Amino acid sequence: MTLNSIRKRIVEYLPQLWNSVGAEEFSVSNKSSYKDIVTSVDIAIEDRLKGFLGKLLPPADYLGEESTSSVRSSLMWIVDPVDGTTNFSKSNPHYCTQIALFREGRVVMGITYDHNRRETFHAIEGQGSYLNNRRIWVSKVGDLREASSHVGLQYSSQLSSERVLKRMDRAIHECRAVRITGSACLDLAYVASGRADVFWEESLKPWDVASGTLLVKEAGGLISSCLETEFNLFEPDILATNASRELRNQFLRSILFPDQVKNAL
Repeated sequence: MTLNSIRKRIVEYLPQLWNSVGAEEFSVSNKSSYKDIVTSVDIAIEDRLKGFLGKLLPPADYLGEESTSSVRSSLMWIVDPVDGTTNFSKSNPHYCTQIALFREGRVVMGITYDHNRRETFHAIEGQGSYLNNRRIWVSKVGDLREASSHVGLQYSSQLSSERVLKRMDRAIHECRAVRITGSACLDLAYVASGRADVFWEESLKPWDVASGTLLVKEAGGLISSCLETEFNLFEPDILATNASRELRNQFLRSILFPDQVKNAL
């Protein structure tokens, strides 16, 4: 079965899945802390997706947020059943399902499905990014003062918390807009489609970024790390921007690493 055939089957299945599961009453429980929650809908969607994807491509392993988060394989699905679980739990309609196919060291297919808006962002390596049936591209903004910057508030320590807040403060002063949406997968899809110009967030997981990194790249955008490291899909600290290297460099100098600029003067 070709990647295009697999993509088509998944795109057709996701609305059916959400129609059958999304209307159910759900329970909420804590995972690692009171800020890290899971709902019964997360688990139900993951269980069904694991079975569906397993039949679709039997050789592939499965890396999922709610069930098999430590799996590593040269061929595997990377899945977040509900990205934006807190939003979902509060009836805030900004959440999605993310599915990516990882093969031989890279993501070769990504699908980000927003059931509330009936929007499916999808990409296959080398074939471009799409929103439903329409080709999408990153924005052409090249000036930080015109940029809409999205950021997430996932942080792993007091030090990273302080760093994120300082960066946000600088972004508020330097960018046209700063947005916190609560869904990294949709933030990346929005960079890919030109709805946002920049997205950055620390301490994410592969299922937060796998589909989105391919969407951004295939739409002409740039993916790197928001820290002084190489981007790592399995320990992602991500910076996603449109195709403008001038905008990216302005963001690096003014928002992420201004102290380095000062020290260099």
